[in-house]
Amino acid sequence: MRTLFLVLCMAGAGVMGAACAAERPVTGAPVPGYEALDTAAQSFMDLVGCKAGTVAVSRDGVLLYSRGFGWRDRRGAEPAAPDALMRIASVSKPITAAAFCRLFKAGEMNPEAPVFPLQDIAPPAWAKPDPRLEQITVAHLLEHKGGWDRGKSFDPMFMTGRVEKSLRLERSARPEDVVRFMLGQPLQFDPGAESVYSNFGFCVLGRVLEKKLGMPYMECIRTLVLDPASITDIELGRDSALKRGKREVEYPVRDGLFSIEVMDAHGGLIASAPALCRFMDVYWISGFLRKPEESQDWTFFGSLPGTLSMARQRKDGLNVAALFNSRRGGGNEDLDLLKQTVDAALDGLGSE
Repeated sequence: MRTLFLVLCMAGAGVMGAACAAERPVTGAPVPGYEALDTAAQSFMDLVGCKAGTVAVSRDGVLLYSRGFGWRDRRGAEPAAPDALMRIASVSKPITAAAFCRLFKAGEMNPEAPVFPLQDIAPPAWAKPDPRLEQITVAHLLEHKGGWDRGKSFDPMFMTGRVEKSLRLERSARPEDVVRFMLGQPLQFDPGAESVYSNFGFCVLGRVLEKKLGMPYMECIRTLVLDPASITDIELGRDSALKRGKREVEYPVRDGLFSIEVMDAHGGLIASAPALCRFMDVYWISGFLRKPEESQDWTFFGSLPGTLSMARQRKDGLNVAALFNSRRGGGNEDLDLLKQTVDAALDGLGSE
């Protein structure tokens, strides 16, 4: 009853919200029984001031629901298609993790292997590397136990200008430049001693994949994760609007605020909601392959300026992907609300 109340409250959030919903185009075929999800998605868009959203639901490899809400472009001329491409921010991490789980399963990589010998990036000449870097393993990075605490230091993935200045680069920073720069920075705790969410740890994992397979990160992901599962519509995001395809939505943030390309392995992918559902049909959000009759509960969120995303795997077998091109403030305050309202809209459908 409480979660249904949340949906109803959002649906009646105000006259302005109702007006926005009335003017908003909705694409994709309506699905009987999923009307509450239509309402929940649009009410959430009103809440965060979002112009484009897509939501998809699947179960057992079957796409049950896929709809687009609002406008792909900022001018309001082109409705957002159900399979519009959108930044997924940190929902990129489960996809990177799945690549490593494939390597572990094939016996091609040891999760306990020290990570930095697995890539060939040298520290800057001025650096005095923290000796504890040698202790960091692949498993540490997958579990956010590498030793970096952005709360006590900084998140280098959002400070490419500092990286470029420190390394005296005459071009835009690349992911390997961020790794090189960080090899000269101290750790905040002993590897394995704590678990502190780290974007940079997944940046390092991306470089390990590149060294292992001898190809760019996105090609590694296609080879290990996407192609074996016949998944399309997951790609690397681009910093410049001129390099983006016509299916990708426009964002209410200026280009150059951060580098989505540098974020590749931790937050730089774009995807359609149906593609993420297909990923969740095959892989758990932990990265491991799903097995028949398994039942697990996973939720992973992504948040960037101009992006809010959710990948949800429910115990009833429903997978949900929800993508939006806006967030409020830091974005985190709305993540739990999104999960609760989507769950409330779907409760009871899992066995149908």
